[in-house]
Amino acid sequence: MQHMADDELDLDKLDTEIEKENKVEKRIKDLSDKVKLTSNERDELKRLGDQKDSENATLKKENEFLNSFGDVLGKHPEASSYRDRIKEKVLKGYSIEDATVSTLASEGKLNVPRKEVIIENPAGGSAVTQPPSGEKPLSQLTRDEKRVRLMEAEARGDIAMN
Repeated sequence: MQHMADDELDLDKLDTEIEKENKVEKRIKDLSDKVKLTSNERDELKRLGDQKDSENATLKKENEFLNSFGDVLGKHPEASSYRDRIKEKVLKGYSIEDATVSTLASEGKLNVPRKEVIIENPAGGSAVTQPPSGEKPLSQLTRDEKRVRLMEAEARGDIAMN
């Protein structure tokens, strides 16, 4: 009978130990779940924050576009036909001017006023003022080298010193 009582005690003791192990495992699983939940919440908050920042940047660019588009129409009246395409480029990071010029150029509608360049005949004729190729440019010559070149030009009659 004594032997049977020991077996019962051992079984009770064994059941208690198993129950403790189960509680520990359950606690570890609960803590692991909490860590996952916290990590997921953190990731979701970061994603929402990034999304908010992106939306704010887009709204800022749209506002900048709307404020500046009138000025661009003054320079490029044909841009009004391509407003949406220009806006897309501004939202992608282009400046309003770059987006307008790029869009109009790709459509063949860019009209750049060309200024007439009037070339005046400089006083003193049309003498070559650049050194022949193979020699250093004037800006890289030392003072002594410039003096030698000046004396050579005078000797050739290219310039006269009075």
